[in-house]
This record gives sequence, C-alpha cells and structure tokens, in this order.
Amino acid sequence: MNWDDIIIDAASSDTGMRRSNNQDSHAAVRAPNTEVWRSRGHVFMVADGMGAHAVGELASKMACDLIPHNYMKAKVGTPSEAIIKAFQEVSALIHSRAAVNREFQGMGTTCSSLLLLPDGVLVAHVGDSRVYRVRSRRIDQLSFDHSLVWELVRRNHLTPEQANLSVPKNVITRSLGPEPNIEVDLEGPLAVRLADVYLLCSDGLSGPVNDQEIGAFAGNFHPRNACRYLVNLANLRGGLDNITALIVRIGPWVDPDSAETPHQDPAASRQRNGQRPQSWRDRLVGMFKTLKKVPATLAPEEEHRYRSTACPIEEALIDRLSELTDRARELAIEQAWSVDWTELTDHRRKLAESRSAHHDWLTLRELGEISAMLGQAARYYRKSSGAANVH
Repeated sequence: MNWDDIIIDAASSDTGMRRSNNQDSHAAVRAPNTEVWRSRGHVFMVADGMGAHAVGELASKMACDLIPHNYMKAKVGTPSEAIIKAFQEVSALIHSRAAVNREFQGMGTTCSSLLLLPDGVLVAHVGDSRVYRVRSRRIDQLSFDHSLVWELVRRNHLTPEQANLSVPKNVITRSLGPEPNIEVDLEGPLAVRLADVYLLCSDGLSGPVNDQEIGAFAGNFHPRNACRYLVNLANLRGGLDNITALIVRIGPWVDPDSAETPHQDPAASRQRNGQRPQSWRDRLVGMFKTLKKVPATLAPEEEHRYRSTACPIEEALIDRLSELTDRARELAIEQAWSVDWTELTDHRRKLAESRSAHHDWLTLRELGEISAMLGQAARYYRKSSGAANVH
C-alpha cells in the first residue's frame, strides 16, 4: 500500500437490548505523516471487556487507548514485534490494576487489531472479537476465536456441529488481563487489493448475524451505512450483548445508485453495440491509483483463512431479511413502537419496486434502511418498557 491511497473507515457501537452499559471499545489511529506510515502504518482495533460492574468497560478502554499509543511510539522493532509488545504491556497493566483492587477481580478484555502497512495487512488478536475480510463476494475470517468451542474443534475433540450444540459459546480461553503474561496471535502480512473491506467486531455482532449477512452488507455499502445496518440487524435479532462493528474499505466509494449501471442489475450485463457498459466498479478502478504490486510471498493462496463463506446478494438472503423485517413491523404495530410510519412505508414501497425490478443492491439497501429504523425503535421500546423484542 501507499501513503496516499484512499482508505475509508467507520464504526458503530451499541449497548444492545439487554445491557445497561457498553463494555465494548474501538479505536482508529491513522499515521500522522509518511515517516510514521512507513514504520507503523494505521491501526484499527475492537475490544470487548469482561468483568462485573464497570471493570470490563475500563479494561476494553485501556486496551483501545494504550495499545495503539504504545505501538505507535515504539522506536525499535518490526510492526509485528511492536504490536505484540504493546499487547503484552497493556495486558500486564490490566492484570496489575485488578490485583490491587478486589472490586476489579475478573477484569479482562478481548482485543483484535488490524494494522494497515506498506507491506500489507497484519492482524494481531487475543480473544473472540473477530477480524474479517470481504473480497470478490467472499468473506474470510482472518482471526481465530480463542474460545472453548474453537479450541475443542482445533484439538479434534469435537466436530464443529457437536461443539455448537454442547459447548457454551461464551467461554473465552484467552484474554488480556486475567494472566500476567499473554500469547498474541499474529496473521500476515496479507496482500491488499483495491476494494478490499475489513471488518472488526465483537461477538455481539458475529453471534446473531451470520457471516454471509456481514459480508453482504460490509462489502456492498459505504462503511458508515454498513455499520448502521449491521448493528441494528443484531438488535432486531435480540441484541443480547454489546454490539460493535468497525469497517475499513480500501479505495474510494462510488454509490452504485448514482452510477449509470445499478449494482448487480441483471440488465447491466447486456451487450450494447457489441460492448459491455462500464460498471461502477470499473469506474472505481479508474478513479483509484493502482496499488503497489504485492510480492509473490503474499499470494492469496498462501494465506491462512480460518473460515471462508460466499456472500453474494441472493434471493435466500433477501427472503430471510424480508421475513425478519415483516415480523418486526408487525410487532411494532402491536406494541406501538415509536416509528416514522410515513418514512417506513416509503422504504417498503421502494423495497417492493426494487424486488420487482430485480435490482439486488437496491433491495438490500432498502432492507438495511428498514432494519435500521425498526432496530432503533425496538431498542428504544425495549429500554423504556423492558418488553421482549424480535428474534
């Protein structure tokens, strides 16, 4: 990557439906100049705190405040060495803080970070907050969940199906704070391509929202809107935990709705005068400076991806989200949620029109907007009344 490459990032964090405080934290620290960029790059991070009262909130905040600071100020060492040292220093600090105060017992946090560097992407992580990459309509999980479920499967004690049925999903096997020393997992550096999208999230998102849904929204919308859609979708699915999403897009964003050819419009593939019309993706490539060629050692086939799932905008996905928003709307009417019904009706009309015209991108956008409206209304109703929500 180059210093002047366009990078767009956005984040959204929410308490969810059931929690009174938010123990998630996130950070986005850009290199202030070319010198820092060459040695340390940009840092993006999500942390999910653990512990009673406010100690989890404090632990995750310490991680997102201090790890980027310690990493950026390191004068010696490679990025890999510097980020591991920063993780270990902050883990020891959280542990010592808990050791001197009985009320801080059990204090800890997961922490997953993404470093954008001249040589590519470096992932450093501890815990089960995840790092994903969306590329060419596939979503790849680049981080390993340090959870009991994943550890049992890795050691071949259980199949994934058996583990999901019989093992609690919230048991974390590694986090910052509980132990004085911590092992940090590193992935990369990984090759970066134009239009790559990276998403960091807490399990409040990856639990209720599946990989295909995460990839479809993150890969097809501006990071700001994708975060909004995903967080509210998690709330509509129950919002049982704090929810945080941080999305980083490589390259400029061109809204497909403003381009001549709608995204995934079947008519876009028709031949005109013997030539294929230029798509919004083609124009995006033309707008963006070609990324520096990546060394062969970083070829995608050599990458270690823990999971990989196709994430196209397909009929099954649209049907599933339509069913969810229909149920939410019915509940909103029944329980008199605070909703702008005129605006909601307008989005539903646009949804019906786009489905009839087979404009998949426009259809998913309207479902995202409807999910956002109903998710916010459900959260407000839940907080004010303590009533049940949509699943």
